[in-house]
Amino acid sequence: MTQLAPSVPEPLISAVICTYNRAPLLRQALGALCAQTIGLDRFEVIVVDDGSTDDTREVAERFSGVLHLRYAYQANSGLASGKNHGLFLSRAPIVAFLDDDDVLDPHCLEEHHKTHERFAQPSYAVLGYTGLAEEPARSPLMRYVTDVGCQLFSYPHIKHESILDFSYFWGGRSSCKRGFLLEYGVFNPVFRFGAEDIELGFRLEKVGLRVVYNAAAISSMVRSLSFEDFCRRCRLQGQSNWAFSQLHPDPSVQAWAQIDHAELEWAQIAPRFDDLMKAAGNLDRFAQARARMDLHIDPITTELLHQFYAAAFRANRIQGTIERKLGTLAAQPTALRETPSKDAHGRRSASPILSITHCASLDEYRAFASTADHSDTKPSALEAGIIDSGKATEIEGFCHVCDKTVRFKVDFAHAYLLDGKLTPNWRETVTCPGCGLNNRMRGAINVFEQECRPGPQADIYITEQATGFHALLRKRYPRVIGSEFLGSDRRSGSVDDRGIRNEDVTRLSFADASFDYVLSFDVLEHVPDYRAALAEFHRVLRSGGRLLLSVPFRPNAPETLIRARILEDGSIEHLTEPEYHGDPLRPDGCLAFYHFGWDLIDAIRGAGFSNPSSAFFGSFELGHLGSAQMLFMGRKEEEPFIAAARR
Repeated sequence: MTQLAPSVPEPLISAVICTYNRAPLLRQALGALCAQTIGLDRFEVIVVDDGSTDDTREVAERFSGVLHLRYAYQANSGLASGKNHGLFLSRAPIVAFLDDDDVLDPHCLEEHHKTHERFAQPSYAVLGYTGLAEEPARSPLMRYVTDVGCQLFSYPHIKHESILDFSYFWGGRSSCKRGFLLEYGVFNPVFRFGAEDIELGFRLEKVGLRVVYNAAAISSMVRSLSFEDFCRRCRLQGQSNWAFSQLHPDPSVQAWAQIDHAELEWAQIAPRFDDLMKAAGNLDRFAQARARMDLHIDPITTELLHQFYAAAFRANRIQGTIERKLGTLAAQPTALRETPSKDAHGRRSASPILSITHCASLDEYRAFASTADHSDTKPSALEAGIIDSGKATEIEGFCHVCDKTVRFKVDFAHAYLLDGKLTPNWRETVTCPGCGLNNRMRGAINVFEQECRPGPQADIYITEQATGFHALLRKRYPRVIGSEFLGSDRRSGSVDDRGIRNEDVTRLSFADASFDYVLSFDVLEHVPDYRAALAEFHRVLRSGGRLLLSVPFRPNAPETLIRARILEDGSIEHLTEPEYHGDPLRPDGCLAFYHFGWDLIDAIRGAGFSNPSSAFFGSFELGHLGSAQMLFMGRKEEEPFIAAARR
């Protein structure tokens, strides 16, 4: 049912508002539209009522005498359907999609229009800025989800007039050219709530969509969300994320949807889900009460509150993902762990599942680092206790390599001062007394076997040989080939009298497509031309092969730190204090040329690998202590005929 407004001669912009049982909020939104400086005769308003049972229609009709407004009713069909309805009714060349709980600044529509005039190409959309009105801004939760966790809005990370990708095509505060939508695509009605805007943006980006951010196109959210409201919202978002990921296998979609390993994460979260919700809810109620009384919340409580918010909202999103994936009303993770599986060697293992999170950029890492389960700066209570004791100790845990419960040994052999306290080098300690592997080495095997699932006859090349790690790996996979760099005066591929193979990783002796996997752990920092090494790793891998490597890494650094370099005359120029790492064949150690940053992802991609990422892992149960435990991964693209055969 559509009620037509008096005709606007030539509307410059159409404002589409979809609403459902929010008549009081709609009244505020329409009231703000009456004050737009662009001029009441230069825009039209389309209100799409998605099956409301309150007085939404009456509110819209009251404003029809002031605004050029059209009201359309539809049976409850969801947000994407409602937006399409409004789009099809619109007449202006520019369509702005607005939320019914936002009020626009008087200049908002004018700013949208001015930006479209500057970026007149059909493929340019405009993103405006949405802040919090006075009442929501008093809520600790609302401040968190907009300014800290950024689960609702993510403006702190973008600048005025930035040109952005599809992931910033945010509904409720974006406008675009009507003709571009009608020609190339509209909202997918499968999305009743959440991801309908990003999914459309993804499809439109294939034909050139770019999003321009105008921080002067301001609106304010007037509705406060409760803790329960936002948990419900995250759960619905998780359901939509799953649908989005299944529609589009593109890596950028998978990264945005964050559904990789959702089942594994839910298996870990589910046993403590109710306790988490209760604790987070109690802390939220305490914070909200103090905010209502204008009482100060101390920094320690605020940090704790933020950690619980992050954990609770992530848990609900993952729960929604699992519900949508399994097609159930409630996520049931127990089946994932009921029957211990057998690995490639036929061993029956009850090893706990390692939680792994993939990040492909610094922004993704920062989003991951904001969660309660990961801290890049503060030790856990267990770690803090060990630091405060200052003594070697043992902790109980499960060793994936030994496939049994052990007492890991923690020492201070490679400790360093952090905030005035001697702190263990977590990567190089937490050693299993059975296999003799430390945190870093055990993590490498665990991630390799969990992520890559190699068969017992896999062809594997590893850039070390004179180590216990190589010997253990070869016991698990007999076709492993290892090597060391014995010097440039020796031929690559030659073997010395100790049986050690010499390889220069920048000029490997192996034929093309020799291996299923290439593993390199804390080696590339010692290679002056590490990009050549990456290219060689790609060359010797077979189609579909995987690269797994670790390096000294600065997780908050966008660029690699160059510590030293080789000059034209062959001498070494030290740009920082020289740093030497332990080496089984060199008593004096091996010089580190680099401490890597996130540009290593670009280098891996530049070598030909697809979908490179960093795999962050952690588990007290598995003895992986310390922040930023991670490995880099990449895959060699399958040849088309192989990919077709798989299908």
